[in-house]
Amino acid sequence: MAKTKENEIVETESNTSLSTAVSGIEIDIDDIEIPRINICQKMSASDAPVGTILYDKTYEIAGAETPVKVIPVIAQKGWREDIPFDEEEIPKIAWTKQQADAIADNSDWGMTEFADITLLIQQPEEGVNDDAFQLPIGDHNYALGRINVGKNAYRSTYKRLATNAALSKIPIHHKLWNLTSEELSKGKYTWFNPSLTATADSADEHVREFVENFLNS
Repeated sequence: MAKTKENEIVETESNTSLSTAVSGIEIDIDDIEIPRINICQKMSASDAPVGTILYDKTYEIAGAETPVKVIPVIAQKGWREDIPFDEEEIPKIAWTKQQADAIADNSDWGMTEFADITLLIQQPEEGVNDDAFQLPIGDHNYALGRINVGKNAYRSTYKRLATNAALSKIPIHHKLWNLTSEELSKGKYTWFNPSLTATADSADEHVREFVENFLNS
């Protein structure tokens, strides 16, 4: 990508790889920690407004009902014990159906589907702290984050990704999606639910290259 500096054209390289060869530090790929993406609820510890998409417990990415552009990187399905929130027991987790069935045979709660979804969040044009978006790829800056989804959120994110991939035969990282925090109500309860909806736009070639290098790291 070319940038102008004092009337001189300077060629800069796009960040399209996840490298462990960085001067000044020895890096093992297992030491790379991807920050969490959360949706602020009424009971959340954060001071951010309810419904805010929060990145790394610090950065307010978008408000309720405000879509932000993302590129799905990895969507990993799992199963966990369906333990009520008011129980102190830690749910057992499985990453294969065979493991899930084995846990269910000895569980009082049964198993429910969930997913860990890694996303590249494209920096919105206005109103978001630049410090959150430290990955320059192609023409935009991005933040790499991971969101954990279950139940309603699983259906409105992972199942939509799976359905789109199955029908289009296109890798999930080849398309731009909108991530939105949507308000849901059931009886007297109201909460905000993450939702992914496909756009008609494709991810640019630099993003696709970054994701493919990431997946092969």
